[in-house]
Amino acid sequence: MASSWGTLARDPHGERGGSAFGADPAARPKRRGPASPERLVGAPRIWAVGGGKGGVGKSVVASSLAAALAGTGRRCAVIDVDLGGANLHTLLGVSRPRRTLSHLLTGEVASLDELMVQTSVPNLWLVSGDQALLEMANPKHSQKEMLFRHIRGLDVDDVVLDLGAGCAFNVLDFFLLARRGIVVVTPEPTALENAEHFLRAALYRSLRIVAKRPEVGAAILRIRAGRRGWRVRSARELIALVREIDPPAAKPLEERAQAFAPLLLVNQVQTAEQRRVGAQLVAACRERLGVAIELAGSLDSDPNVPVAVAQQQPAFQAFPHCAFSRHLDGLARRLLREGRDAARERTLESSLLRVQAASPRRALPPLDLAEPGAYLRRCREALGFSLDEMTERTRIRVLDPIESERFELLPPEVYLRGYLLEYARELGVTELARFVTSYLERVPRVDAGRRTSRE
Repeated sequence: MASSWGTLARDPHGERGGSAFGADPAARPKRRGPASPERLVGAPRIWAVGGGKGGVGKSVVASSLAAALAGTGRRCAVIDVDLGGANLHTLLGVSRPRRTLSHLLTGEVASLDELMVQTSVPNLWLVSGDQALLEMANPKHSQKEMLFRHIRGLDVDDVVLDLGAGCAFNVLDFFLLARRGIVVVTPEPTALENAEHFLRAALYRSLRIVAKRPEVGAAILRIRAGRRGWRVRSARELIALVREIDPPAAKPLEERAQAFAPLLLVNQVQTAEQRRVGAQLVAACRERLGVAIELAGSLDSDPNVPVAVAQQQPAFQAFPHCAFSRHLDGLARRLLREGRDAARERTLESSLLRVQAASPRRALPPLDLAEPGAYLRRCREALGFSLDEMTERTRIRVLDPIESERFELLPPEVYLRGYLLEYARELGVTELARFVTSYLERVPRVDAGRRTSRE
C-alpha cells in the first residue's frame, strides 16, 4: 500500500448483572480520587483490539480479554467504538443500553462514566457504541479528541477498545491510542492480506503524526522535491532517506517506528499449517514494513466459543477452563506484566539519573575506533554501570550484541545507527559521528542473499 506524505438478573431497563450505571450508584467503580476527562496521572492502561477484516472474532476476543483482565481483580471498562456496527453489548449479555457513545458526542451526557453499564462479570463495565446516529460513524476531529480525553480520564485500571473493521482514520486513531494494539486475524488468505494492510496503514498513520513536526515535515518535502512521484514503501526506507539529508529529523521517526509493536493474534486455527501463518505474517511485516510486529499466539477453533456467544456471555466467563479462555488469560497477564515492567523501568531510570547527578562523572578511556564495540563496553564499565542498568536506562535491548559486535543479532542499519548514537551519547562518547561511522563500517552487508564483510 503506497502512501504519500502531503495529503445474570435483569433490572427494569434490561441490563444483566445489575442496573444501568447511572441508576445504581453502588454499581459505580469506587473512585480513588477526583475524576476528570483531563486527568492523566493514574490514567488507565488502554488496550485496543482491531484488525483489517470483519468476522475474524475481534469482539469475541475483546469481551473475553476484558473479562480476563477483570478476573485479576482490576477494574476494567470495555468500550465498543465500532460506531457503525456495535454489538459488544450482545456478547456481554446486556440489552441495548439507553445511553451510548452517541449521547456523549452530541453533548447529551457530560462524561463517559455516565455511560458505563455494569456487566455480569465482576469489575467489568461496558460503554456501548450502539444506536449510533448516521453521522456518528465518522466523528469530527474535535469529537474524537474529546472522546480520547474522556477515555484517558476514566477512573478504572484498564480500558479495552473494541474497534470496527477496516482502515478508516478513526479506527486507526483508536488503535494508536492504546498502549498495545492487538490485531486479530484468521488463517484465510483474505484476512491475512487485510491484516497486513491494516498494520501498514496504522504504521503510516503513526508516522504521519511525527511528520507534522516542522523539521521532519521539511525533510520529507525535500525528499519529495528531489524524487518526483516518490511513494513510501516502508518505514525503513523513509527513515533512511530522511537520515541522509537530516539525521536529527530522522530520530523521532525512528523512535515512533520502534514504538510501533502491535501483537498479532491468529484466531480460529484448525490445522498445524494454519498455526504457522502467524509467524509467517510477522516475518513478512518485519521485512516489508521494517517494524517489529510480535506474535501473541494462535487460538485453536474452540466449540465452546459459539456456545458462549449464543448464551450472550464472554467465553472467559461461560467456559473459564476451555483452551480459548486459558489463552486469553495468558494474554491478559502478559499485558499486565508489560505494564509493571514499564513502571519498574521508569523507577530505575529516575534512580539512575539521581545517582548520576549526585556523583562526579568519571573520565572515559581514550577513543578507540579499532574496536568500537569493546570501547563502548569499557566506557560503560568506567562509569560503573552494569549492562542491565544501561539496558533499562536506554531501553535498547541489543546492547550486549552491540558491545560484543555480534552483527547477526543486530537490527537493520537504519535502526542500528540510531541505537549507536543513543548509546554513545548516553555514555558521553565524543566525536559521535566518527564513532558511529567506524562501527557501521565493521557491520557485514547483505548482498544477493549472502553476508559479505565490508572491505
